[in-house]
Amino acid sequence: MKKFLGVASLFLILTMILVIPAVITAQGGPIQPNPPITGTIPNPFNCTGNCTIIDLITAILRNIVMPIAAVGVTFWIIYAGFGFLSAQGNQAKITAAKENLLWSLIGAGILLGAVGISAVVQNTVRALLAP
Repeated sequence: MKKFLGVASLFLILTMILVIPAVITAQGGPIQPNPPITGTIPNPFNCTGNCTIIDLITAILRNIVMPIAAVGVTFWIIYAGFGFLSAQGNQAKITAAKENLLWSLIGAGILLGAVGISAVVQNTVRALLAP
């Protein structure tokens, strides 16, 4: 019985993959070509004209590293919360969830500290280079 169900489900899946697209495409009129894609890709560094290495580092930090790291920290906090919910009173799992939450908050603090340190270094170097 299991073998029959496996073969029947495989047959059904293959039929859906092969037949349904043909039926769906057969009901429309002639296929119209897609319009050309117009638009521009904005420069993520927002650097026009006189760019320095400080501008590059700041742009990379703010536009690339921070969004990816913020998503990572958010998912890690959610994972820690899921650890608390799934612990069900088990002290070892609660301790592990507390450690996960602690380290995710430390990571968030490091991210915020990196932005602050970057701003301080940038302002200091610009003040030193100003005539």
